[in-house]
Amino acid sequence: MSQATLARLKPLFQAAHEVTYGGYGDPTTSPLLGEAVKQARDEGASVRVITGGAALSSEQITQLCALGLDRLVLSMDGARDETLKRLRGLPLRSYLKWLRRVSEVRSATTMRPLLQLNFVAQTHNVQELPELIELCDREGVAGIHVFHINVYGNNGQNPSLLGDPDAARPWFEQAARRAAQLGVFLKLPPLDGAERDCRQPFEHLFIRHDGRVRGCCSAVFEPSDYGLEVGDIGENPHQLWRAPILEQFRQAVDSGRNQDLPGPCQSCSFRLPTLAAHQRPLSQLPRKRAAHVST
Repeated sequence: MSQATLARLKPLFQAAHEVTYGGYGDPTTSPLLGEAVKQARDEGASVRVITGGAALSSEQITQLCALGLDRLVLSMDGARDETLKRLRGLPLRSYLKWLRRVSEVRSATTMRPLLQLNFVAQTHNVQELPELIELCDREGVAGIHVFHINVYGNNGQNPSLLGDPDAARPWFEQAARRAAQLGVFLKLPPLDGAERDCRQPFEHLFIRHDGRVRGCCSAVFEPSDYGLEVGDIGENPHQLWRAPILEQFRQAVDSGRNQDLPGPCQSCSFRLPTLAAHQRPLSQLPRKRAAHVST
C-alpha cells in the first residue's frame, strides 16, 4: 500500500470499531506498518495485526507494543520444528522468540497486545493441535482460531480435513478438551458439511493495497470470482457500506433465502464447510486471468 492510499483511509478508520492489517499479504514487510497502526489508533479504533512472521523482528514488536497495538495474531501451523519449517519456512524458535518478546514489552496493566494464533488445519498437521494448545498455555497466548485450508493449486492434491473428517474429529475433540481444561480459547471450524452463517458483509470491509474495497475477505484476487467487489476508497464511506451487492447479501440472510445470495457467496468456503468449496482450481480460469491470480 502506498502512502497516498493509506492517507485516504482516515474516514474508514473513524467509522471502524477494529482495523485489521493482514490477510493475503504480510504487513510486517511494509515500512508503513507502524504509521498505519498509529493512524487507526489515533482515530479510536482497536488494531489487530496478522502475520506469518515474514519480516517480524524484536524491534518491530517493540514498536507495535509502544503504539498501542491491541492484538497480534501469528499464523502458526504446527507445534513442531519440522512441521513449521515445511509449512511456513520458519523454525519453532522464531515463533517462541516473538511470543516471548511480546510478553517482555507489553504493558503489565493492560496486557496488550493480546496474543493469538491462527492455525490452518491440514491432514499432516492436525495431530499437533493439542500440542499447540499446551504451547499457548505455557507462552501466555490467549487462544487459537482454526481454519480449513483453501487449495488454489492445480496438482490434484488436497490436504483438507474435509476430505476425511472422521480422521480429524478425534484431534479436534482432544484439543477442545485440553483447551477447556487450561482456559485457552479455541475456535474450531465445522467438519459436518452443514451450511453456516457468514457475518462478514454485516461487519466488515476489506481494503486491498490499491484501495479497491471488497465486502468480505474471501479473496482479494482479480477477477473477484470469490469476493464481493463494492468500489474504491475514494467513494463515500456510506456508499461503500450500502453497496448494492452487500445489501443483496444482507436482505437474503435476513429473509432466510440463501438462493438470493450474490453469486460469489453461493459456493463460498466461509458458508460451506465442504471439500468442493475449499478447492479453487486456477485451471478453471482463462489463461490470462489465471496468471494474474497466481501473483
